[in-house]
Amino acid sequence: MNTPKNDSTSRTSQSGKFHKPTMKDVAEASGVSVTTVSHVINGTRYVSLEVTNKVKNAVESLNFKTNPIARNLRSGKSRVIGFVVSNLEHYFYVNIAKGIKKAINSLGYQLILIDSAENKDIETKNMESLYLRGTDGIVIAPTTTDCGYLKDIIPPNFPLVFVDRQPTSYQADCVLLNNAGASYEAAKHLLHKGYTRIGFISFHFGEKDIDPTIIERIEGYKQAYREAGIPIDEDLIQAVPGGSFSPAKLLRAKPYALMRKLLGASVQAVLCGNSLAAIGVYQYLKNASIAIPGKVALITFDDDLWLSMTTPRISAVAQPAESIGFTAAKQLLKRVQAKAGAYKTIRLDAELIFRESC
Repeated sequence: MNTPKNDSTSRTSQSGKFHKPTMKDVAEASGVSVTTVSHVINGTRYVSLEVTNKVKNAVESLNFKTNPIARNLRSGKSRVIGFVVSNLEHYFYVNIAKGIKKAINSLGYQLILIDSAENKDIETKNMESLYLRGTDGIVIAPTTTDCGYLKDIIPPNFPLVFVDRQPTSYQADCVLLNNAGASYEAAKHLLHKGYTRIGFISFHFGEKDIDPTIIERIEGYKQAYREAGIPIDEDLIQAVPGGSFSPAKLLRAKPYALMRKLLGASVQAVLCGNSLAAIGVYQYLKNASIAIPGKVALITFDDDLWLSMTTPRISAVAQPAESIGFTAAKQLLKRVQAKAGAYKTIRLDAELIFRESC
């Protein structure tokens, strides 16, 4: 008895190798031309309902799949957006990625996410790889602010938007937090609560000097002091180079020792410039049995999940991460569509979330 061929055997060549169905196969199965099949699949011209159904039935029976790469080569667009992240262990960047996806998915774009692990050499390779793969544009949270190297990788006018850290030596759109304003509001709150000796502890990510993001946050802190008419003690401001730390290493990283140092200077409260620094600060206070906020009040940038899981829960300067990603993607798509003019820097406001720690 002869056994009927199923779809799998019908797509197997005489050599026994799998045969991937082509548009020509669909045309032969439906009894129309390849051009007609193309119009049905791509919706580029009206085709009668009868013929359309024949083509769709052939597509389904052959399990035919369109080739997006070939289609992209014809259109000159990949429909892919890249996101190069400085440190994917920081949940802040995951939320930025969510915002990017919200902006691009409904328009038929896909997102490629690559981690640079706070390593500029890796970042350089990531950027070059995404560009050579033909992505339509790239959002980047750079490992450092010196991004002049991009001039040797990315051609002028390629769609590129920076988030979180503003670059030097390279011109492009930026979507950033209103860092000075956010820090000002946090420090002002602590001053109004009666804390006059407020420490500022943070990692920074400049190659040599403190990066602009942390400089802006320090300036906001100082502005609150100036408005209150209280002298600024520069020794209470501590920013140290960051890096790619595992969560375990962050527990005993430099901010841990800095917290001990500031306690010796009779600090009453601490504003952390990022949650990575807050991990070490909080760990020291707990290990030393320092009451929060009884002995030292605490507030930090970045509202990470763990801040609401501690005892007491820690106050935070919450960055609108998803909105940053969404705004960056929208600006990038304007560049992709050649609808954007001069480069612009867009700043979004933070939300202060007060919990039991201050």
